[in-house]
Amino acid sequence: MNNLSETEKKEKKSKIFLIKESSSKNTRDVEGISRWMGENFSVSERQYFAGMMDGDGYVGVRFPKNRKHLKLSVVLDLRHDHAEPVYRLAELFDLSISKRVYTERTNTQPSVKVELAGVKARLFLICIYPYMLEKKKRIKEILLKLDCPEKHLPDKREFSLEYLAGYIDAEGSVCFRLLHTKTKTGNISSSYRYYLTLSSNDSDHLQYVKENLIKLGYDHFRKDYVNTYKTEKKAPARENRNPDKWNDTTHVILGGTTKQLSKLYKNVEPFMLIKHKKDNMKSTIKYNSVLEKVNENKQTV
Repeated sequence: MNNLSETEKKEKKSKIFLIKESSSKNTRDVEGISRWMGENFSVSERQYFAGMMDGDGYVGVRFPKNRKHLKLSVVLDLRHDHAEPVYRLAELFDLSISKRVYTERTNTQPSVKVELAGVKARLFLICIYPYMLEKKKRIKEILLKLDCPEKHLPDKREFSLEYLAGYIDAEGSVCFRLLHTKTKTGNISSSYRYYLTLSSNDSDHLQYVKENLIKLGYDHFRKDYVNTYKTEKKAPARENRNPDKWNDTTHVILGGTTKQLSKLYKNVEPFMLIKHKKDNMKSTIKYNSVLEKVNENKQTV
């Protein structure tokens, strides 16, 4: 008789490898870690990881058996080839890194994960809380349960380009690619496509991000679109999903010219960590420089 739990079933379909082991995972030195964070965990990195955790992070609390206190868990789990933020977080806080390889789903990429617990998890959340936006209310509830004084948990929300960098690394797609199309005359026409897409099930939060970008002068947005249960008929994520529990996904697209995009990218790219997204931003900026030089030469001729 098969009584395997869902967790056990999942583990049977995958293998987990330890890539790096923390040398301080059981530390209780609150004062020491707090001082270290103040000196080494910069405001810009706190803002970045607030955006990353809003997009791809998991924060949970539970009461384990035979324990009087809540157990806090902060997890960042990303695809192995998009995992630069995982490695950076592990480097910052001396965390263990694990890799999960799926043995049955051949179309699923391996993932890399870090988990903060205990003192590190609590202090990490306290550090990024002022800069969180989408999950701010939930994180406040958790920190209050952990006896963090409410006076240290203001409700004020603060948008920043560093936060946007983290959110783009989590929920964004930076497009810069060369397309070749065949014309009616049979010739091949080539052109570049460039735009930034932010996608989320939380439409209100995306609109908040969009409004703040417009206030900063980045007002070249295309029309938003929403993926619903009906529009995703052929999507793998739709399989075996109850339509009543389906969460629509909103996509906000920042288009415009290479000049308009480059203006934003120059301010955001330095804070980003995922290489292929950084590279697409740099390519857009470089392409814009080439176009500007071409136009300058035309004017001087």
